[in-house]
Amino acid sequence: MVGTERAQGLLFQTLATRTGRLAERDVRLRMTRPLSEAATGAAADSNADRGFDALGPRAAQLIRRGFAFEREVIAIYAGLPAADRKAALDAALRRYQDGTGPTVADAAKDMSILYDHPYTSFVPPAPPEAEPHRELLYPTLTGTLWAARWYGLAVLEPLEEFPAGPDRDRGLATVAERLRLKLSPDAAPSELPLTPAIAPGLVALHERSASVIDNLHMLLDVLADVLVHPSATNRRAAVNTVVDQFSTRQYRCVQVDEWIVVALRHSIFAQGGPALAVMTARERNSFSGVHGQHYGPRRLPPPCDPD
Repeated sequence: MVGTERAQGLLFQTLATRTGRLAERDVRLRMTRPLSEAATGAAADSNADRGFDALGPRAAQLIRRGFAFEREVIAIYAGLPAADRKAALDAALRRYQDGTGPTVADAAKDMSILYDHPYTSFVPPAPPEAEPHRELLYPTLTGTLWAARWYGLAVLEPLEEFPAGPDRDRGLATVAERLRLKLSPDAAPSELPLTPAIAPGLVALHERSASVIDNLHMLLDVLADVLVHPSATNRRAAVNTVVDQFSTRQYRCVQVDEWIVVALRHSIFAQGGPALAVMTARERNSFSGVHGQHYGPRRLPPPCDPD
């Protein structure tokens, strides 16, 4: 997870300071380096720190605190027996929300927020097209981060399924090897990995913690859109608006069932596949018009409960 934070910060730092087209391959190699096991114990990465700071103090604090909470969730799974995890997650969420600074909302948000914000990378369909398409300025950089986020969710399965010992070690090794393969540009997830698809056990155990993680990951994608969009002339104001939206619980929040269904429609396979099982093609229950469901006349999902 430390490597994921460094890769994300490095991308933000690079995008915030670019003066022209990035050398995408070079940046991807720099982002991939901290995702290796050997790099996670290295000294603090000043480029990554500058990347978060470039977004402004509120955004930097929101992101750092969100990543810290995600690390604590993984530590709870790694260090406590199953019977103690829910209480520990309750306590961790309270500490997170009672701490100083903004927090990522703990109610899942409507995924359409990725599609209809002012700086989105999605382009609406033009008749007779039915499906929008995405115009990512740097697709392999997005894929690298999605692979890293897949790992942060997938690692929960062997921690959940096996006690400390050889079986858990083998499961963790499988997830690590799959991450290594997914860091290849042609093997990265093609959709943002979401908790209901990759770590359903966390949703079942503690949906509010799972919501924080998914909202953090969507927040990071929206911020990347802001940094590359040519019409985002006042980046700091745009970033602060996004911070307000993702730290406000009721802003476009949805019921848990809606969150789960939409996540699964985006295809487990396309999100990187299961942690330990083998999946070689899109599953039949994924939605063929995965992005089209977010456009045109649509039923507005019912909002989440107030608390």
